[in-house]
This record gives sequence, C-alpha cells and structure tokens, in this order.
Amino acid sequence: MRVIDGLQTDVLPASAVTLGMFDGVHRGHQALLSACRAHAARLGVPSVALTYEPHPSRVLRPDQPVRLLTPLPEKLERMAHHGIDYVLIAEFTLEFSRLSPEQYLRSLVAALHPRVVVAGYRTTFGHHRAGSADVLRELGARLGFGVEIVEPILVEDGPVSSTRIRESLAAGEVELAAELLGYHYRLNGVVRHGDGRGQQLGIPTANLEVTAEKLIPADGVYAVQVTAPDVICRGVMNIGQRPTFDRPASLEVHLLDFQGDLYGTPITVTFLKRLRATRPFPTPEALLAQIHEDIAEARGLAMVQPS
Repeated sequence: MRVIDGLQTDVLPASAVTLGMFDGVHRGHQALLSACRAHAARLGVPSVALTYEPHPSRVLRPDQPVRLLTPLPEKLERMAHHGIDYVLIAEFTLEFSRLSPEQYLRSLVAALHPRVVVAGYRTTFGHHRAGSADVLRELGARLGFGVEIVEPILVEDGPVSSTRIRESLAAGEVELAAELLGYHYRLNGVVRHGDGRGQQLGIPTANLEVTAEKLIPADGVYAVQVTAPDVICRGVMNIGQRPTFDRPASLEVHLLDFQGDLYGTPITVTFLKRLRATRPFPTPEALLAQIHEDIAEARGLAMVQPS
C-alpha cells in the first residue's frame, strides 16, 4: 500500500475511490474498502481510500478533546491489512472545511480521476456537511463518475459506527466493541517505570504509556493478550484509579507466565473481556486474593489471532 500526502492534481490517471474518516476501520469501513477493491478490479484501476488528517473536530472544535479509535499509524496499518492500493491523506484545514460539496468533489476528480466513488449511507462532505449520498449521486453524474452507496452493517439490531464503538468502549463493553470492529480493540504503547506496587504484592506489572489521542476503555480490570518482540501471552490489565492505595490513574498489565525486562519496549495489549470494575479493598491481602481470581479467569479465555 502506498500513502499519498495531499489532494494534489493528477495523482492518478484513473481510480476507484472510497472516502471517509475511517476511524476504527470497523466493519462498516471494511465494507467500503471491499466494495472499492471490487470496483478497482473490475475496471482495472487502483483502489484508493481518501481520508483526512487531523481529525476534523480538532480543527472545527479545538477546545473539545478528541480520542481516536485508530490514530493515523494504526489506521494506515489496518487499511493495508484490507488490501487497499493507495491511501490519500488530505490535510483538513479551515480552508478545506469551507469547500462546497461540488468544490470538494472537483478537487477529488482533479487528483484521482475516479471512475467510481464508494461511500457509506450516512456520508457527509463539504461545507457544513452539506454533501450527502444523494448529493454525491447527483454530482457524480455531472462530473463523470459512478457512485455506489454501501448500506449499513448491522450488529445486534443496530448499525456499526465509530460513535457506537466509542460508546461501547466508554462503558467497558470490549466484547461488543470487537463485534462492531471486526477485530479486538487494542492499545499500542511503550512500557515505562511505575511505582513498583505490583512487584511488592508479588504481581509485577508493566506500566503502559500510549499516545494521548488514543481512546482508552472505561476504568476496570480486563483480560488481555499481550504481544511484544518474541512474546505473546495472556495478561490482566487494570485501567484507571487504584483506590486501595489511593494512587493516580494508570494503565498496568500483568503478563501471565512471563519473566523478563520490558522497560522501554513497545507492546500491544489486545482486549478480550472486562472482568470487573475497579474498587477499593479493605486490605492488600484482599486485593491480592481478587487478583488471583482475575488471573484464573483470564487463563480460561482463548487467545486470538493477530488482526
């Protein structure tokens, strides 16, 4: 997969294009990518996903924090996994946001010369999000490209969307999030030194540092799978406050059946199941007993294939 920076003129002589923010690259996005690849194969042209950086909310509502399911490096990795030929990253600026739907599509045509454009049923584009699926069809007929609108992917009687996935993670529902995403949610980060509290209990933990823009699931204790160089194992992760010791919020993971030094090492934590909420315990001994119960439950869960 090749990455193109900027909506320049004459990037490709012909293409099949799908467009969107693609945060999460979830099952709905995967349907768009699949349809785009199918059109590209039929037409003998490359497939292109057009996305935006930074997230539009960072530009239009800079006072409101944005937490992403897939920051750009992770999003590009997931798109490559789904076999798209090119990803074009359009810089989202205030000037870009003021393009009318027709101006936006004309710039797309000048850059990629699409034979067909694939979009979701709730697609919006252009100033004040005035572009819609119907507008795309109308302008496509005028500008010379075909349009396919992909219908929603339904899971548990509701459509898959990035918003719904964020809501499920905010509630700690990582299993539902996995159904919506089509893969298990994960955190990528680097192991940093903590306060050694787990070591004192005989349950050493790796303290994970992740990018500030990554969405973190709700506070709680989770069964996870941990992947590091030459390591793949089960684990138990605590997210949030440590009320028994009145300590600041943290991301701590205990790796089962692992001994070694991971400080400074990049690791991936894949969420399998939320085991329980965090809560205070009357004594360290009571906490330790509960941790052993958490570990036993985590051991009973199946490992997953990387995706």
